[in-house]
Amino acid sequence: MTFDVVALCRREPGPEAVVAALLTAGEGSFVDFDADRRLIGVRHADGRALLTVEGARLVRVPGEVDRLLGLDVPPPVWWVEGRAPDEDAEAEAVARTFAAALAVATGGRAWSSR
Repeated sequence: MTFDVVALCRREPGPEAVVAALLTAGEGSFVDFDADRRLIGVRHADGRALLTVEGARLVRVPGEVDRLLGLDVPPPVWWVEGRAPDEDAEAEAVARTFAAALAVATGGRAWSSR
């Protein structure tokens, strides 16, 4: 299982905003990038996974965010999803901080699975 977060961004999150949010969330961590799958991985200095972030996607279907998350968010909205290992308090904190920082930077809001 995973702990999931979604940053719902009112403005398209550029690379600078994503990197800044990652730096805010994972001080002292290492970042991996998989360009083919558009994934960013954040690892603790000891090598364990803390967070995997998918590339931003524009939500094109009206009402889709409400249907999936129960949140009424007006368009346009970009969806940036992150997953952290379940039952890892540090990973959950990194995920929450990342989503919140990105949402603030793009005028949006954050959602979490708990």
